Amino acid sequence: MNFDVPGTMSPAASRVFGLATVAGPLLLLGSTIAFLTENGVNDGVLGGMIGLWSTFALAVAFTGIYRIIEPRAPRVGPIFGAVAVTGFTAGAAFNLQAMYLAVYGKDLLSDVMEGTLPDVPAHTFLAFLPWGWLVPLSLVATGILLWRTRLAPAWSAALLVLSGVLFISSRPARIDQLALACDIALVIALVPIGWSMLARRRTVAEVLSAPSA
Repeated sequence: MNFDVPGTMSPAASRVFGLATVAGPLLLLGSTIAFLTENGVNDGVLGGMIGLWSTFALAVAFTGIYRIIEPRAPRVGPIFGAVAVTGFTAGAAFNLQAMYLAVYGKDLLSDVMEGTLPDVPAHTFLAFLPWGWLVPLSLVATGILLWRTRLAPAWSAALLVLSGVLFISSRPARIDQLALACDIALVIALVPIGWSMLARRRTVAEVLSAPSA
């Protein structure tokens, strides 16, 4: 796969971001599979726990991806990088909600939005929205930026866009098959990018010019 990892990224950074870019989508897929063995998407203790791990890994992964995008998209790269990190961080709330739903049978977000919890302030929904919408937006935006900057093959960028569309189509409505398709598309798009980061080797000139730790 032709993914351009710049010489400004150190070997340590390449390893950290590369591992996160490989682990993030695989953990998300594992979370969805776990949900399917429990009560369905967004409803399960094991799925929620693995999903929580995936949000951490994906936040780190997209930080690394946007470090690579920024030199070629200096105006919008940092903006969408911040949006992506915010979105994946907010994903922790949804996974905790999935665990809560499985244990207590209560969907806090839906109940607050529908007004069935009069003792809970309406602004509670701000723990979930609009932040939850930032993940699919980030996937689509990142795919478009990778395509426009020619940093990744068109098929990889297209799969990222597709995963964003499938994400917003599947998660809120809890459509298991679409959620599974979303995660598979994300794995195919991101794992080769992460592998490219891990496989990167610096030239002799880069090693000699690099400051010591």
